[in-house]
Amino acid sequence: MKKIILAFLLMLALVFPTGVLADAYSQGGTDYSVSIDKKIRPINDSNFYDNIGKDQKVFVPGDVMDFNILVENTGKDILNNLIVKDYYPIVNQIILAPGEINRINRQVTWTIDTLGAGETRNFTLRAKVATVGASMSQTNVATVSNNNVYDRDTATFYVGGKNSPNTGSNDLLIGSVIALTLALSALTLRKLARGY
Repeated sequence: MKKIILAFLLMLALVFPTGVLADAYSQGGTDYSVSIDKKIRPINDSNFYDNIGKDQKVFVPGDVMDFNILVENTGKDILNNLIVKDYYPIVNQIILAPGEINRINRQVTWTIDTLGAGETRNFTLRAKVATVGASMSQTNVATVSNNNVYDRDTATFYVGGKNSPNTGSNDLLIGSVIALTLALSALTLRKLARGY
């Protein structure tokens, strides 16, 4: 009986080496990693920038801009159910978006079902400057996350009011109306005085 058990164990060791069993049934470590890169460009520019400074362009109401969001799986394992959120500033009105627009919270949300190792996905949002106060910096934030990973990136730009030419004041208009009224009154009195 000992010979049969010994032969069985020897056959088991030769047929199923322990390394093969360990490789087949052990997950080992996981490598989850994600990256998000957000860039901005004025609609009339072909280049995207990380940020647009005051010296490059100051956006005014009516200007349109594109935001490019690149999501990349930088790990070695597949990522599932990634949630991408874009938080846009109060001065923007979203025109085009790859997901659901929540105007109350000023965010756009969409999901990437599966992103393979080394794979990238590219998304574009289009926005218009709708309102503006004084010249100020605005920051647009994009995030990507699931249960295992998180990353965040921003794009900053400046907005300001449109410059209107100085055309004078309302006092000039009022003064012109008074002068015209006096001139017409004087002509009427002159006509009456001469008997026309």
